[in-house]
Amino acid sequence: MKNKEIKAMSASRKRETKETCIEIILKTEGKGIIQVDTGIELMDEILSAIARGAGFDLTIKARGDLETGDHHTTEDTAITLGSTLAQAVKSGIGSSMVPSGQSVATAAVRFGEPGYQGDFALQCQDLGGMSLENFSHFLRALAYNGKFNLAISAEGGDDRSRIEAMSTALGRAIKKAARDGKAYVPS
Repeated sequence: MKNKEIKAMSASRKRETKETCIEIILKTEGKGIIQVDTGIELMDEILSAIARGAGFDLTIKARGDLETGDHHTTEDTAITLGSTLAQAVKSGIGSSMVPSGQSVATAAVRFGEPGYQGDFALQCQDLGGMSLENFSHFLRALAYNGKFNLAISAEGGDDRSRIEAMSTALGRAIKKAARDGKAYVPS
C-alpha cells in the first residue's frame, strides 16, 4: 500500500508536437527542487512560483518554435503540466489568498470538475518574453487538462506583481487540494 501511495504522488509526462517538445516530472511531496527551462523568462517565473507555492519538486524542459512567438510553448506547457497534475491529484479542494507588492490574488481549485474563471486585467502586451494575452490561455489550458475547476482573481499593483501573486496563490491552492484529496474517500 505504501508504494502505491508514493507512486500516486509522482507523475511525469512528455508531449511532442510539430511545434514543441515538453517534458515534465512532478513530485507532490517534494523538497522544493525546481528546474524550469521553457525559453520564456516570464513562463519560467510563473511555473517556479506555482511549484514553490505548492511545495512540489518540478522539472520542466520545454522547447518550442519561439521564433513565431510564445503561444505554442505556453499552451503546450500548460497542457502537459495540467495532464501531469491530473495524474498526481485526483480530488480535493483548496484556496489561497496571496499578496505581492501592491497586488493581492485569490485562487480556488476543485479537482474532478474542470472549469475556469479569471477575474483580472493585465495592462502590458508583453512581459519577460511572453505575450500577456497568453497568461489567461495558460491558466485555462492548465485547469481543463488538470481536470480541476479554477477561479482566480487579482487586483492592484502592476502586471508582474499580479502574475506573481496569482501564480503563488494557484500553487498554494493546489497544495491544499492535494492534501484534501488524500483524505477524500469516495462514497
